[in-house]
Amino acid sequence: MALIFTKQEIRGIALLVPLLLITLWIVVEALSSPSSVGSTEGNETASAPSPSLLRPFDPNCVTYEELRAMGVEKYAARGIIRYREGGRTFAIPEDVAIVYGISDSLYATLKPFITIGEEYRPKPRNYPSSNTTTSSSASRRRTFRAIPFDPNALTAEGFYELGCFTARQAEAMVEYRERIGGFRTLLDFADCYLIDSALYAQMKPYITISVSAQSTPSSAPRSRTFRAIPFDPNTLTAEGFYELGCFTARQAEALVDYRTRRGGFRTALEWRDCYLIDSALWEQTKDYLRLSPIPKSLTELNGADSLALVALPGIGPATASEIIAYRNRLGGYHSVAQLLDLKVVSAENYALFAEEIWCDSCKIRKIDINFAAPKELAAHPYVTTPRLRKILIERQKRGGWKGPEEFKEAQLFDTEVVDRLTPYFRFTAPEIE
Repeated sequence: MALIFTKQEIRGIALLVPLLLITLWIVVEALSSPSSVGSTEGNETASAPSPSLLRPFDPNCVTYEELRAMGVEKYAARGIIRYREGGRTFAIPEDVAIVYGISDSLYATLKPFITIGEEYRPKPRNYPSSNTTTSSSASRRRTFRAIPFDPNALTAEGFYELGCFTARQAEAMVEYRERIGGFRTLLDFADCYLIDSALYAQMKPYITISVSAQSTPSSAPRSRTFRAIPFDPNTLTAEGFYELGCFTARQAEALVDYRTRRGGFRTALEWRDCYLIDSALWEQTKDYLRLSPIPKSLTELNGADSLALVALPGIGPATASEIIAYRNRLGGYHSVAQLLDLKVVSAENYALFAEEIWCDSCKIRKIDINFAAPKELAAHPYVTTPRLRKILIERQKRGGWKGPEEFKEAQLFDTEVVDRLTPYFRFTAPEIE
């Protein structure tokens, strides 16, 4: 019987068939892998499911099959299940946003359907009802008593008795009044960060500004006189300026800020030209002025480009590039010592240029901790995943923080971590309704 194929052709087919089978297997695996549907490492390009398929679900209980039935792609559904398998729970909806494989667009689609079971939700803390821990929700239940009052004469108890301030806000009103030296006009009172437009409209007909406050010039330090002691404005802290006797607490802080912005006072004329020094105060202070020498030119770290950095001793092009890249990730430096966080900056090199640079902390790009999205917070180098979870859960419990001091009092982290984080947070002032 004649053969259909020669022996050589049969050997060729025997080699070709396995190759075809292997190629087919590779194609099938590629089509079924997450990358075949456009997923990347962060699954940022994964398409969102159709809202018509979605229904309310608890990420702590939902199964992989239920997520797939709702149109959630394999990569995202697997990420939710693996998050739970790691021993973690979804305490708030925002926890879903930080799951590996959940993109911003996918989270925005899923968020209206996420329901967290009562047993998984963060339990509200029972904060003591002291003067410093009254909750913001309590303030919303208080209304102005509609009685005449003088904001320059009220104590903290007096502000509290008006009915529209919590005990803590009442203390803050007194502190604010002391910092600005008193309310001279109705507009001064309206500009207070604790007074919104609705509250001011209620209070305006009942406000009486005392004559002594009206007649005090806005630029005067209010019955404070220079102590006639030698001083160096290049080394004084805000407390030091205040102790001179001729500046209010607010003016003392402004002097430190002014000095930082200009890099110090190099001559007596530069001190005289400060906007907080009038001619009378200049005459009082000029004989007691002692100016310590400062470098003639300092490089401001948050505004320097690579050329300015390379001009410094111990910094080459590669180091300058790393400094700028880290500055962009941080949002700016608040301390020169932060450069030691970089592997390319050794202690020896740091010692070479540390005295020739300074930081303008006013240039820091801050994050609104009370309203920032989880991924905006997570993008900061100091906000690790465990720290992010603590911040989000505590923010949900409290409704946010009024300032850095309250953030420190929460004791979420140790003091060193808090000191590193707070310069990069903006605390939106609470609204009074």
